[in-house]
Amino acid sequence: MEDFEAYGQLRKRPLPADPGGAAVPGAPPRALAPARRRKRSHWLRNTILIIAAYFVLAVGTTVQPLPVPLTSVRVSVPFPGGAPLLFGLPDRPFTVLVIGLDRRPTETGPSRTDTVLLLRIDPSAHKAAFLSIPRDALMQIPSADGSYSQDRINTAFVYNYSSKDSGAAPKATMRTIEHNLGIKADHYVIFDQRNARDLIDAMGGVTIDNPREFGQEDYSDDDVHVVPQHFPLGKQHLDGYQAVAYGRIRQGSTDFDRIERQQRVGSALIRGAESPLSILRLPKLYSSYRKTISSDMSMRQSAGVLSMLKRVSDSELKTKSLGDAAVSCETCTASIQLLDPAKVEAIIGE
Repeated sequence: MEDFEAYGQLRKRPLPADPGGAAVPGAPPRALAPARRRKRSHWLRNTILIIAAYFVLAVGTTVQPLPVPLTSVRVSVPFPGGAPLLFGLPDRPFTVLVIGLDRRPTETGPSRTDTVLLLRIDPSAHKAAFLSIPRDALMQIPSADGSYSQDRINTAFVYNYSSKDSGAAPKATMRTIEHNLGIKADHYVIFDQRNARDLIDAMGGVTIDNPREFGQEDYSDDDVHVVPQHFPLGKQHLDGYQAVAYGRIRQGSTDFDRIERQQRVGSALIRGAESPLSILRLPKLYSSYRKTISSDMSMRQSAGVLSMLKRVSDSELKTKSLGDAAVSCETCTASIQLLDPAKVEAIIGE
């Protein structure tokens, strides 16, 4: 009975076919060929990866444009909305007021305004310009009650200083400039010149081309420690202490000379920031920035200003000074500079 059932089961099995297609008696059944898999489409994954790579490259080159070999041109991958959208800055030409304080280590409260500088940036045209204002320029200075009185521009910061409102003094200086020169500043940056040396050191120092040999044997940045300074003619690399001294020394020079030197250091800092290696200095630069700079801009916006300046070529970075429109007031009891309105208008127009 068992053999019969086994035989019946064998008969029910399908017989394998021979090469000609006929089944071969007694041969084991041939396995069926596996079904061919359909290829999966990865277009969605690949598209997402391409878009992500594009945005990473766009953001990276916006922060640090890539130099074109053998040229002064720097390029970046277009970012939707551009650098202004990425950094939260105006998508138009805008102006930043830069105020440098000459503060001694023992001083508290309001400090002397040693540097008054306007930085104009055109993000779409990749152009920028410095406009320096002599600290002793006579202007109409705003008071807390809304009235104005004549005095040097550097008094606007001192007269409106408030320990409770860090923005009161710089905003008064911004109003002074708008009222007298018709230039509206969008943001302000304040830095202590003594601490600026740390910021310059974090950038790796600066290389300047000095047009005139000068120095000061009894130079001191704190009225205590004397560190003689000497700057020969020609190109030279300066560390932070030397760069600050280069812009501060008054002996044997005028305020207009100092303005030109300060602009020279500022331009050199921008050129140094253009190097792709500057991205490696960001941690140290961030720490120095926090200790040195006070601003109404966020860290993101401040980084955006630096990024935009990196995209400005040497030929598109202009430096101007209202010192070219100033004459000394011979009847004034203090050192005061009077500005020629026609010359001021021409310089601002440039």
